[in-house]
Amino acid sequence: MPRYFDIRSTVLIVVGYGILPEEEDRPGAYDLKREIVSRGLGVESRGAVVVTDMWMVNQEMAELFPAIAVGGPGVNAFAAQIYEDLPVAFARDERVFIQMSDAPMSERPGKRAAVWGMDRAGTREAVERFVKDGFLDRFLDVVWKRN
Repeated sequence: MPRYFDIRSTVLIVVGYGILPEEEDRPGAYDLKREIVSRGLGVESRGAVVVTDMWMVNQEMAELFPAIAVGGPGVNAFAAQIYEDLPVAFARDERVFIQMSDAPMSERPGKRAAVWGMDRAGTREAVERFVKDGFLDRFLDVVWKRN
């Protein structure tokens, strides 16, 4: 049976393309994917897919999907495209960053977030805080129109 990806509600989790981002950021991306899938409550279109930044920046259709960049602008081309336009929702010691917008859809270019750190440990902490501190739920509330 073919898989179904809804451009409005399937969240793309975007990691950098290359040895270091693949090794360091992809495990956190899959942790984030599991969290999203568990919140989807079995609804087929409410899921997540991990992709590389090269896929994201080279596919026209990708801009229609909600997306979360994992890894900073130095290792993730998608993060480099969006980080200047996203407000900082959380920062710690200029080392850990969560960026996203709670603005209504009409006031922003799409459902986007960037979760990153200045190093591997910082990115890992950013992913953990994104989930545990409610940022993921806020993001999904907008994406899935839960509120």
